[in-house]
Amino acid sequence: MPILLILLLFGVLAYLYWRHKTTTLTRECRWRRTAAGQWRCAFCGAEMTSETSPVVCLRRRE
Repeated sequence: MPILLILLLFGVLAYLYWRHKTTTLTRECRWRRTAAGQWRCAFCGAEMTSETSPVVCLRRRE
């Protein structure tokens, strides 16, 4: 049983690491589709043209 819990912990940590590396979105990034292929961030107002949901935060980092 303890081995299963350790494997589960490593699996969760690996998933979190993978998610961190594949996206730059933050909690503030809320992309909304305004038209076909048009996306607008509800937080900062950035706009992007894409057929799929954006995975990149366009807000400038300070």
